Amino acid sequence: MLGTVVLVYRFRNQLERQLGDFTRPMPPMTEQLKLEHVFRNFPEGSLGLDVSEYQGKINFAGLQLQLDNRRMEFVFIRATMGDDGVDRRYLQNWDGFGNMPVKRGAYHYYRPNENSSKQAQNFIKTAKLKHGDLIPVLDIEKHSTIQPREKLREGLKNWLRIVEEHYGVKPMIYTGDRFFWDVLHGHGFDQYPIWVANYNPIMEPETQDWEIWQFSEKGSLPGIGERIDLNIFRNGSEYLQSLVIPG
Repeated sequence: MLGTVVLVYRFRNQLERQLGDFTRPMPPMTEQLKLEHVFRNFPEGSLGLDVSEYQGKINFAGLQLQLDNRRMEFVFIRATMGDDGVDRRYLQNWDGFGNMPVKRGAYHYYRPNENSSKQAQNFIKTAKLKHGDLIPVLDIEKHSTIQPREKLREGLKNWLRIVEEHYGVKPMIYTGDRFFWDVLHGHGFDQYPIWVANYNPIMEPETQDWEIWQFSEKGSLPGIGERIDLNIFRNGSEYLQSLVIPG
């Protein structure tokens, strides 16, 4: 028994040191300093945003897709929520960004208490993704209140399987940094491209092998009246094509 306790203690310390390498805290910083930090650490990274009805009506005629001399290169647009919800501004946003020099994609907000197959069909029916669009995204942020984690994981895998079969590409998973580590890591989800959110002043996310880091929820652009999420694709413009649905 004592040997087991010592082994667990050593493993925990090793894990904490490993996480500490990813999440070394930095002094409190303004959003501008955070932006400069991300640009400095990922100089070749591609900058992008994501939007939903919460951003209100976007003035596409006056929208400027540039931030601190860095051009926005991609946008993800919320399409659906749960088994029957459709974002009220999805079609307007999809069409609006279709006329702008960015790669666009769509995401589904997963409701963990609702049927995963119906949620997948809701997304497929709404998001008419095709060659040249970014791969579909599954947004999972919350635990289920009616089923254990294993059942939640089964539902997520079912959604991913149905959507992959329809579009012919592996979807991306969007989630919180800690949620991925606590719930998804080590359960077969590491094979999917990962888009992780962490707004803290850290060196980089603790989730390993992430593709996109949502590092701020307080961005702003001329043409959008509400705050926006800011994201960095760390592999840069040359590799952004790897997230596009092939022909």
